Amino acid sequence: MRIKQDFYVKTTVIIAAMIFLIAGAKVVRHTIMKEVLVDMSIGHGMLGIINNNTFYEEENKEETEEELNAKEKTANIFKRINLFELTTYEEFEVYITILWNIMLLIIIFTLRKKLDIIQAAFLVLSILVLNIFDFNLAKEPIQMLYFVLIYIVITTKILRDDFKYVLCFGILYWASLSFRSYYILIAMFMLGASWICKTFILMKDKLSIFDVFIVIVAFGVGYFLLLSVAKVAMPEEYRELVMVRTRETQARTDISNLITNNASNLPLFTLDYLIMLIRMMVPIELMTFGPKYWPYVAYQVMITFYVVMALKNIKRNHKSKNVALYVYLGFLCGSATFEPDFGSWVRHEAAIAPVLFILADMYKFRKSRTDLERHDFEKEEQGEKSYG
Repeated sequence: MRIKQDFYVKTTVIIAAMIFLIAGAKVVRHTIMKEVLVDMSIGHGMLGIINNNTFYEEENKEETEEELNAKEKTANIFKRINLFELTTYEEFEVYITILWNIMLLIIIFTLRKKLDIIQAAFLVLSILVLNIFDFNLAKEPIQMLYFVLIYIVITTKILRDDFKYVLCFGILYWASLSFRSYYILIAMFMLGASWICKTFILMKDKLSIFDVFIVIVAFGVGYFLLLSVAKVAMPEEYRELVMVRTRETQARTDISNLITNNASNLPLFTLDYLIMLIRMMVPIELMTFGPKYWPYVAYQVMITFYVVMALKNIKRNHKSKNVALYVYLGFLCGSATFEPDFGSWVRHEAAIAPVLFILADMYKFRKSRTDLERHDFEKEEQGEKSYG
């Protein structure tokens, strides 16, 4: 959905301003946000101590085996691309910032040539958030690579939409094997989200408040069934899933459960999960933490706006855009099962920026003959003149 207006911003203007946006983001990271993003080991120290291109992990008893494995895999990837024998976190951050912004720049070149004012603001915020939170020595740059691949699949013109859906699921499954095992959860939620949308939204001529309520309940039932099955079939994975959802962090932006931290009461635990989804999508509680959190609130509200509009227009969307919608919903539902605080959520969510650009309607899909015929039919139904 694009805003109807007379004023548009050329993508080239934002591209021209990128160097200033990147510099400004890094200044914010190392000044205003230094205490929480650098001193608290997010980015710096995330992968342990560097010595002779080797990352020596510092012991952290709170980390799970899955997190330690992810760090090891991330360190191995960075060692392979360390072409200049970098030895400090600062050198790695500069290196990663350059490489990943080049990748981001290439993606921006594939977007629409003109953006409405909200899209332009969202693109600017995305560049800022990525460079403040993600483009440093951490796991998020590696995570982003998988979603760049998903972006390529979704925007490729030679693939059928159904095959794009299968490939995206395959990429998420591959990510669970090669990077972080919880990506299989995201892949499963993607399947569930697409089924719910196709069953409760695409089959409706018009959505009512009751239909929206049913969709929310369906997500809750899916989560409840997932935990119930995992509790019996995969007790080890179930315990880890519950542990990450009930743990409390020292972060100021902790998003612990509001109702119960006791997974023995699965209905209440599921209700907390649904509340968590809403809190993550509309983080108004961060407004009370001061002005430095307000840009993130605006960024998240924009994402939520585009997701809601994509759901509202799901029957009129290009089918490829709906694939991106299912990927995002899977990512959102999967993330709500383990995110400990808003800081982690913004870092992880920003890393899927290529998918977010599709949801924000920044990429222009070429309509197929079926899409054009459906559009003409809808116009005729409304009594408008169709020009074919």
